[in-house]
Amino acid sequence: GGGGEAGGGGGGGRRGSGSVEAALEGGCYGLSDAVRPLLLRQASVDSLCDIVAVLDSEALAEAVRTRAGGGTAAAAGAAMQRLLTRLLGDARERLTFRLQACVRDQIRQYSHAAPAARASLRLISGDERGGGGEGSAPGRRWYPTVELGLDLLGKAYASLPRRVFDGLSQEVLEACTASLLAAARDLPDGGSSLDASLLLVSQLLVLREQIAPFDGAFAVTTKALDFSTTRAMIRQLAGARGSLSAVGAVVGLLQRAAPAVVESQSDAKGSLERELKRACEAFIADATTPVTRPLLALLPGSAAGGRAAAARPVP
Repeated sequence: GGGGEAGGGGGGGRRGSGSVEAALEGGCYGLSDAVRPLLLRQASVDSLCDIVAVLDSEALAEAVRTRAGGGTAAAAGAAMQRLLTRLLGDARERLTFRLQACVRDQIRQYSHAAPAARASLRLISGDERGGGGEGSAPGRRWYPTVELGLDLLGKAYASLPRRVFDGLSQEVLEACTASLLAAARDLPDGGSSLDASLLLVSQLLVLREQIAPFDGAFAVTTKALDFSTTRAMIRQLAGARGSLSAVGAVVGLLQRAAPAVVESQSDAKGSLERELKRACEAFIADATTPVTRPLLALLPGSAAGGRAAAARPVP
């Protein structure tokens, strides 16, 4: 009888514990339904980074400690941990979306003809040529899209998982490189090719130096299915449908029309290195041509020397 009472008491305790857990779980779901819409409407990248930091390093850590305590507190900690994990995933997903929106709107679509962009280009050109002055700040020598891209990389590195950061970093670096190439083509005040090469060399070097601490590959491999063989086989079977049975057509389609897996890699860091090399070569050519052209005219074997000799009057 005593054992039965003890068993009944244990069963009642388990039922009570289960009801507490169910109540806590229901409360967490209600809290999630109230907080999640506010989180998904958040547009500030800085605020989202703060939310991720608080959820990841403070709230989740406290829930884990509570869960380890045992009893009703453990049930509460487990329910809160599940809630906070869902909210952290939502916050990171929203942050990734907002970072991609910033890359699209503020880097890819940046107006290089805007007054601020032209002032920045003049300032960079003056600093690189030694006219920036002693009081000029080094950070101001960064082109606006470069500065924004590096800022976004720093926030993503601290707030997102490595797998997500790898894909986003490739996108940011690719957009910054393309932005610099566009800025060099649209130099203000009739800038020369030497100025364009100098801008590219200086800013691409800034990018290469500043991305080194992130220790990322800045490359993404994508896989896609190539259905060209499948389409060709279907057309072939459709043309021969009168001479093939349905089973034979299906077997032939399965044997010879399987789609091929095609891999492609987008290497933003490698692209940056290639553009930097090209810009350095262009800068060297632009800087040395004014000096070497008069010397070429003195060489009898060169085209310039031949033209100069033909232009001289015969005595």
